[in-house]
Amino acid sequence: MKILGIGAHPDDLEFGCGGTFCKMAAAGHKIHLLVMTRGSVGGDPERRVAEQERSAAMLKAKLYWGGFEDTGVTLNRDLIRAVEERIEAVDPDIVLVNHAADTHQDHRNVSRAVETAARYCKNLLFYEVPTTMDFNPGIFVDIGGVIDRKVALLKCHRSQVYKTRVKNLSIVESAKAAAMFRGYQDRVKYAEGFTSRRLLLDYVLGCK
Repeated sequence: MKILGIGAHPDDLEFGCGGTFCKMAAAGHKIHLLVMTRGSVGGDPERRVAEQERSAAMLKAKLYWGGFEDTGVTLNRDLIRAVEERIEAVDPDIVLVNHAADTHQDHRNVSRAVETAARYCKNLLFYEVPTTMDFNPGIFVDIGGVIDRKVALLKCHRSQVYKTRVKNLSIVESAKAAAMFRGYQDRVKYAEGFTSRRLLLDYVLGCK
């Protein structure tokens, strides 16, 4: 299958679905990453681009940039069209994007734009990041076997490891804690959780 992950900033995708991507890539599925901004408010944009490129290389994923400004992503025709064009080019079987209930405006607006742009896609899932609110997943992926690879993806974003706004807490610790909590919900040790706008079980069961 062709998987299209969409994130507002570098490292969003790794936190929300890095483990899932590792499992999908190992199973032979093609991973595509669309990052809408270069994260210039959270750090040096050139460094953050290089960090995202290293992560994509680890996944053997194709990486695309949206070209929008960090903290300045607005929900408008240009944003929707940018996502539509990437969806048309990739023709994904599954699209994953930030959950819309979030304290960061870029996450909210990207999620809403994707919901519109992906209106004809059969499978649209939402993932969580540290600023996500009101997230109650009913879909889980067991990432126990790839938790170290998820951590390695997050460590590619070296400039962001300690930018959690919590003293002495790294993004790696945060991600592992979230994965353990979602895992407990689904009766495994580590998991990533998702909510869905649409999910066609034929794809999940491999009988599409």
